[in-house]
Amino acid sequence: MLRTLDQVNLKGKRVLLRVAYDVTLALVGNKWTVPDDQRLRASLPTINYLLTQGCSLVLLSWLGRPKVGVMDDQFKMDSVAERLSMLLGRKVQKLDQTVGPEVDKIVSKMKPGEIVMLENTRFNAGENEADPALAKQMAATGEFVVYDAFAQSHRVHASTTGILEYHPDSCCAGFLMEKEVKVLGQILAGPMEPFVLILGGAKVSDKIAMIRNVLDRAAIVLIGGALANPFFKAHGLAVGGSIVESSFVDQAKGNSVDPVEVAKELIAKTNGLIVPHELTPGQWPDGEPVALTKVQLPVDIIVGKKRKQGGYDNSSLRIEKINGQKELCAMDEAILDIGPYTAYLYGEIVKRARTIFWNGPMGYFEEFSFSQGTKTVAEAVAASKGFSVIGGGDTEGVVTRFNLENQFGHVSSGGGASLALLAGEEFPVLKYLEA
Repeated sequence: MLRTLDQVNLKGKRVLLRVAYDVTLALVGNKWTVPDDQRLRASLPTINYLLTQGCSLVLLSWLGRPKVGVMDDQFKMDSVAERLSMLLGRKVQKLDQTVGPEVDKIVSKMKPGEIVMLENTRFNAGENEADPALAKQMAATGEFVVYDAFAQSHRVHASTTGILEYHPDSCCAGFLMEKEVKVLGQILAGPMEPFVLILGGAKVSDKIAMIRNVLDRAAIVLIGGALANPFFKAHGLAVGGSIVESSFVDQAKGNSVDPVEVAKELIAKTNGLIVPHELTPGQWPDGEPVALTKVQLPVDIIVGKKRKQGGYDNSSLRIEKINGQKELCAMDEAILDIGPYTAYLYGEIVKRARTIFWNGPMGYFEEFSFSQGTKTVAEAVAASKGFSVIGGGDTEGVVTRFNLENQFGHVSSGGGASLALLAGEEFPVLKYLEA
């Protein structure tokens, strides 16, 4: 059981608040900005609570993957601090270092209500290696650690497990961390049925452990995006020039795995299993019913030609129904979205679910011409009366893209972290945060 904010007395303390502000910055003119501040907003309840307790706050996070020691502007925390200051309506002082004498001098003089943001932890040698000396310096900036960085809690770094090593009895989870663990834990413990799992994106590798762990709990798994391509190939269908993930190392088994073989394994495991009748749509487009399978693939797709200079030609799109042909598209073409029939089908299934977990877009949604499948599914999830969980990563971007904020049960702040938790993996930070 987590040690949470309501169980500790933090009045007047200097709190080292571990947040997950790993946002993608955009260059506007000559200035780096925060185009999507969802992760910052997610931390506001914890920040505002600590301020009401008379705390001073030292904020700590990493951002991107900079080279150690190279202070590249696109990875600095300046624009993040500026945006957070706007959201809070109070000054957030950004420091140019993560640790060191100047940092120690400033934080030691902080007064209640003051907020300092330290520089990107990944600029420091030893961060990724969980160097104890670096962790000790970071930990010393706070009298107490509030850990609210769910999206970065499945990593062993100096700024995650490292700082908690030095605060064994003076740490707790923030509100966001508490909510993430509670919501995702409920899906593992016993979701309301029927439970519908929607998976898209490009990679099998980051989802295989999670799929294996929750497959028995799910009534149906709806597959879309480039994730569908190895499943198509497992059925003997050629996908032309579409994205197909190459072989990867299965972390659970330690061997190299072909995504197509993983798809075959999952298809074989679920072959013959019956999808609950209550998920079957009441009406079918053109009166064409589909026999649902537990691992449900698209029944039609959007195909487009590749441009020689890169990208795709949206003037030559076509809908390809999957009805027994061996080749879905040519080598100079790619599958870019689920088709309209599939979008309708998935939407109807989602409407009938009581629990929904969605991770990964249904296609190349960043371009309008290939976004309709993702949009239809997103709107169906938002309209569903079931409890919906959006699994972070690219799916967070879907929420913003289609103006669907505050229309889901829970939008996870960590794509990889949410998948890891649902995979049943041990979270390194949790042992420090347990009461």
